[in-house]
Amino acid sequence: MIYTIPNLFMKRSKIYLLIAFSFPLLSFSQNYSNIDFADRISEKDLEKNVKVLCSSKMQGRETGTKGQKNAAAYIYSQFKQFGLKAVDKSQDSLSYFQNFNLSKLKLPSGRIKVNNKTYHNYKDFVANPIQDSIIQHLDLVFIGNSSIEDYSEVDFTDKAVLFLTTNFHKAFSQAHQIWQHSKPSFILFNKPIDDCMYNRYIHTCKSMRYKRFRLKTSTHEQDTIKQTGQLDLFSYLRTQQIIPVSTRFAKAVTGLKLKKLKQIAKNQAETDLIIKTLKFELIKNDDIVGTENVMGLIEGCEKPDEYIVISAHYDHLGAHKGIVFHGANDNASGTSALIEIAKAFKGACNKNLRPKRSILFVAFTGEEKGLLGSKYFVNNSPVPLQSIKTNLNLDMLGRTDSEHQHTDYIYLLGTSDLNPQLKPISDSLNKLHPKLSLDYEYDQPHNPLYGASDQASFVEKGIPSIMYFNGIHEDYHTSNDTADKLNYKNIKRISQLVFLTAWELANQD
Repeated sequence: MIYTIPNLFMKRSKIYLLIAFSFPLLSFSQNYSNIDFADRISEKDLEKNVKVLCSSKMQGRETGTKGQKNAAAYIYSQFKQFGLKAVDKSQDSLSYFQNFNLSKLKLPSGRIKVNNKTYHNYKDFVANPIQDSIIQHLDLVFIGNSSIEDYSEVDFTDKAVLFLTTNFHKAFSQAHQIWQHSKPSFILFNKPIDDCMYNRYIHTCKSMRYKRFRLKTSTHEQDTIKQTGQLDLFSYLRTQQIIPVSTRFAKAVTGLKLKKLKQIAKNQAETDLIIKTLKFELIKNDDIVGTENVMGLIEGCEKPDEYIVISAHYDHLGAHKGIVFHGANDNASGTSALIEIAKAFKGACNKNLRPKRSILFVAFTGEEKGLLGSKYFVNNSPVPLQSIKTNLNLDMLGRTDSEHQHTDYIYLLGTSDLNPQLKPISDSLNKLHPKLSLDYEYDQPHNPLYGASDQASFVEKGIPSIMYFNGIHEDYHTSNDTADKLNYKNIKRISQLVFLTAWELANQD
């Protein structure tokens, strides 16, 4: 069937017509159109994918687990079955996977030895390693709470510096000033007034680090960053070479009583330069976890070196204490839609309806751990980043939030940011088919939800992106997020809109 534009559409305003015909909305070949292939996306197949991804074999798909790898294998099998190509265009099945390592963070072990006494990490001081291990013998210089200008003639390079403060939070800025002065190896500080903030800092650091994931970077890369001397305050803080210490440690190292330390911190007493020798040891205890993004490619017929990326994350929270967090809505739904959109594109190609630009389908791992899969992708892209024209990202489809009484809607985020044409394109396509209610309530760059899924990694690189999202519900991140609660008709219609949007963007001049 050849799709023809209805008379009602022809009666729209001249502006609407100009928008509608400024891009190749429809393509024709052998009596097929792109809308025909959008209509082939089926509720039955969407539900099948979701149920497979939520099955007991997947065990909640937590990053780095066997369940996550089983899910990756399933997505790969679908891409391969449809005839999508590997990104490097080889026939090796492994080329469909973008493999990388994560660090599963644990509390590092560390010791400082001074005056024949040993002080321990996460008790007497708080330090996190930037290398696999650090063992250094160096001089420790105590400067009290004096201005750095008072020590303009003293070289702190390759030394450890200990200072006092009355404001725990401002101490990090003070430390940065010392570091700018002559770049010591380590900077230690103490607030002797009380240890309340120090103890709270230990608790926060433990909760922020323990069992968290981080992209693993090589020691060589870290050392290169350290040696450039171009770190700003934020980057320097991330290296964790500013080390809070307990008052017990400060008393022992300086040999001063608490009353004297408090007076020095308040600038009510003179400070004598104290130099001691210490041994500093810090050892990483992190586990290395391998994981993978899954990618499949449909090559464009006219501009194969330009890309539209369609994405969804397939990881979830895993299983804990025997309870499986299936993650049907978050995000088996988006992953299932990604698979079916890929199949629809391949079906069009099989009928000689091939997009001008290439379409790259990516299922991301590690989203629940901090968008780690998409961050790795944009920093190690298999195609030049400047060749990626748009990212369309699907996350949490097929449920209804408290703001809506019906299921025929979808939130769009990002349409008014880096490419303002994305909104009129989305509106015009949706009015033609599938006629959802498009909700732009969260469509502002400063909205927290805009940075809460994998499109944020593309936006940080200046790549226009749209996030498709049905909102938060009471089963979010609980074991009750199951396949039977999804509205597959809604997921189908969203998938159709994404298919048509990708087709449109891929065929623009």
